[in-house]
Formats: sequence, C-alpha cells, structure tokens
Amino acid sequence: MSEYNIRLLWERESDNFNYQTYNRKHTVFFYGGPKLEVNTSAHFIRNPQFHCPEELLTASLSSCFLLTFLSLCAKKGYVVDSYADHATCSVDEVQHAVSHIFLSPTVSFKDENKPDKKAVEQLFEATHHRCFIANSLKASITVTYKIVEKK
Repeated sequence: MSEYNIRLLWERESDNFNYQTYNRKHTVFFYGGPKLEVNTSAHFIRNPQFHCPEELLTASLSSCFLLTFLSLCAKKGYVVDSYADHATCSVDEVQHAVSHIFLSPTVSFKDENKPDKKAVEQLFEATHHRCFIANSLKASITVTYKIVEKK
C-alpha cells in the first residue's frame, strides 16, 4: 500500500471571525513539491487568485485519468502524441457534494502506432476502471473523448 502525505496550514488573520469576513486562504505543502495556496469556491466567498478544493479534485481526477491512460497505451504499444482535457465538476448544493465530474479528453496518436476505434473504447473503459482517483470518488464520472489526427 502506498501513502501520500501533505501538510495544511490555516491561520486567522484578524480579530474578527464571523462567517462573512474570516480568512479562508490556506496553504497545502507537498513533500518534495511546491506549496499550493487554496481558497473557497466561487459559490462561497472567494479570492479568485487561488484554487479551490473543487478545482483541485477535478484536476486530480483529470491528471490520474491521463496518467492511467498513458500507462495503458504504452503497455499496448500505442504511441500517444498529445492529450488535452477540459474537465468540469458539478456541485449539488442541496446534498453538499460534488455530484458529477465530466472529462473531455482530446487525444492524438502517432499514425503508425494508433489503436482502432474499438481499441480506443476499450482503452478508455480500462482507464476508468483502473484510475485510482476515479475508483475513490462517489461522484458520477462521464468521459466524452475525441480522437484527432496529429497536426
């Protein structure tokens, strides 16, 4: 079993601590990586210069999905030239939960080493089943991929 650790720090910045005005900015420190400044989402009281947890969750899923996909392609001998994703999460404010995450990857393969349509479908299905983050989330996940020719 692998473990991943972070350190999080938040400190009150003023004497006032009421809901409308308390400081929500906090810092996440990664061992072996840069720190990350985080704040609340736009639906609450947000400082837009910082990322919010919902964006980070969406980015984590998108990144994990990419890395799983690349791994499966490499093992099958398919050469991926590019992978770009536009990911979105929906928050159900009644249930207080991220209810759905949409991934929209656009992928191009090297012409000599690209999978056919059925193989691409199987790759994305296997990616969804093997992605650690996808397997850890309660939210439903929709993946709508597009394969494009190399430019």
